[in-house]
Amino acid sequence: MSGQAEDPLLGRRKAAGARHDTFNLVFIPPLVALTILSLLLATDTLHYLLTWSVLGYVVLDILYHLVDPYCQPDFLRWATIVFHHLVVVWLAAHPLQQPQNLSFTAWATIVEVNTVCQVFNRAFKLKIFRIGFLVTWFGLRLIWYPVLIYSFHGVLMRQGVELFSHTYCQVVGSQVLLVMLNAFWTAEFLLAKKPQEAAKDKAT
Repeated sequence: MSGQAEDPLLGRRKAAGARHDTFNLVFIPPLVALTILSLLLATDTLHYLLTWSVLGYVVLDILYHLVDPYCQPDFLRWATIVFHHLVVVWLAAHPLQQPQNLSFTAWATIVEVNTVCQVFNRAFKLKIFRIGFLVTWFGLRLIWYPVLIYSFHGVLMRQGVELFSHTYCQVVGSQVLLVMLNAFWTAEFLLAKKPQEAAKDKAT
């Protein structure tokens, strides 16, 4: 007797997720390349181009999620991704309003190196990308992003921005929210691994 047939909803989510991985494979690597150029050359032109590119990608991905919500494994992931993107839109709007802080975009989008490792790992199934994903998740999302809270705070204070003003909340508050989301996704990943490991032990 053959095994149970796959849940149709699960199959739909897998197919939609694969399509979304292809979407990210097309758009994320150029954003990372532009981020690296912005950090190395540090010109306003590159910073503007990066910021508008990030806004364009994020808005497009929000629309993607609204059109095909099955691209994420469950509703909670879908909701947190869409919320993340809305926060990014609010944060990325700041350097466009305050050009002296255009470099903020590149400081933040370097985290997308982690996303590149993720989509490359899914596309090419190479161990180096799996390792790269885990290393950059820890190094960029769990260390660098909290550091940016302190860095953004320091820059705004030196510029005379009032604590907890609209601008302060737009920048530092947004970064705090992004750090909290990364912590949430980390916990979600670790909690999901426990049943998998228990099932593997039981099978052996």
